[in-house]
Amino acid sequence: MTFRRAWPVLLSVVVLAVLSGLLQPRPAAASAEVVPGESLVYTNRVSKGDGTRTPDIISTSADNAVVVWREGLRPGSVDMGYMRYSYTTDGGDTWSRPRTLAQETDQYAWHYVILYQAGSTLYAYLGRTPIADATEPDGINNNGIPINGTFLKRSTDQGHTWQDAPLTVPAKDNLILSGRPLQRDNGEYVMPYWSSGRENGVLISSDLQTWRTGGHISGNELTAGENQIGFSQTPQDAAHPKNSLVMVARAKSAGAATSTSTDGGASWTPFTTDTALPSYNIARSYFANDSGGQYLYIYNAGSDSSNRDVLDYKTKRPGAAWSAAKPFADGPVSDNTDQPDGKGWDNYPMADEYAPGKFWVVWEFDTTRIKAKPLDISNTP
Repeated sequence: MTFRRAWPVLLSVVVLAVLSGLLQPRPAAASAEVVPGESLVYTNRVSKGDGTRTPDIISTSADNAVVVWREGLRPGSVDMGYMRYSYTTDGGDTWSRPRTLAQETDQYAWHYVILYQAGSTLYAYLGRTPIADATEPDGINNNGIPINGTFLKRSTDQGHTWQDAPLTVPAKDNLILSGRPLQRDNGEYVMPYWSSGRENGVLISSDLQTWRTGGHISGNELTAGENQIGFSQTPQDAAHPKNSLVMVARAKSAGAATSTSTDGGASWTPFTTDTALPSYNIARSYFANDSGGQYLYIYNAGSDSSNRDVLDYKTKRPGAAWSAAKPFADGPVSDNTDQPDGKGWDNYPMADEYAPGKFWVVWEFDTTRIKAKPLDISNTP
């Protein structure tokens, strides 16, 4: 082969090698950043705004999971950015290179994303916020409020690709879909939300795309918000157990705010506090049932909003008391972050059950990293 003919061949080989490297899954980092048992989904130490935050996860099996999160935009802005995602097919040993779920534009950015799985379809609910804000001195939105639109994307390939889908929700000021839907005995879905005025309630749907207003309660007295729901362990109607619901919300009190519904979410009792569920209004906790009815509560173990360094969890089987606190995550304080807040934070957990009593859990660390790991409560006393 002459040199003239060899150069194009060599160039083709180099290009293919580069492209292969770009497309291959990215190994989970094996460094001091990762506590044994944890998987590092993503790191960005130079993200703008309030950093790499508020993740969610859906796990379709022990090996397959997709994680979404919000990426900050610019210094001084919080609770707004663009949405990215990554997935694993090998139990968290490697994660795909991050892809964009919802990009910001010169007109708007994104406040939150919540995931749900129904059959083989995954749903991503997103809240949008405008870039411009005439009430700010610089005319720029710096806090992710108002939320002026709610949107939906769907995936039929375990979260590897996403497509826009139609969505109808009631008109509410600053509507935030704050937790996963549940499916009642009659087949309808109930999804928790909170909105302006500390209104905590649920939306109801038969198809996950057209939603109507269910019952709601005021969270003003306890500063309640970021509510999530589960099925009651003591249903009023044994023939229709999934009509009895429990709502848990973060609150300014030592214990979380709780409420119950016996009519599928059409009405709710006033909030009371449950001292077995620590809160202190620190951040959103994760609350859900496993498939056997056992409760799982993952929360910040601090006593004020500045102390977000430790995540603990508790469990409760039907008829039993809540367990003692058990450690979940306590990452080292990083000296690498450029974020003004968040050093050492383990914060904003979300989880998804992939087998009875077995969960994939995701959370933000240090406002620069997204972490995930399995949690098995199947043999919890």
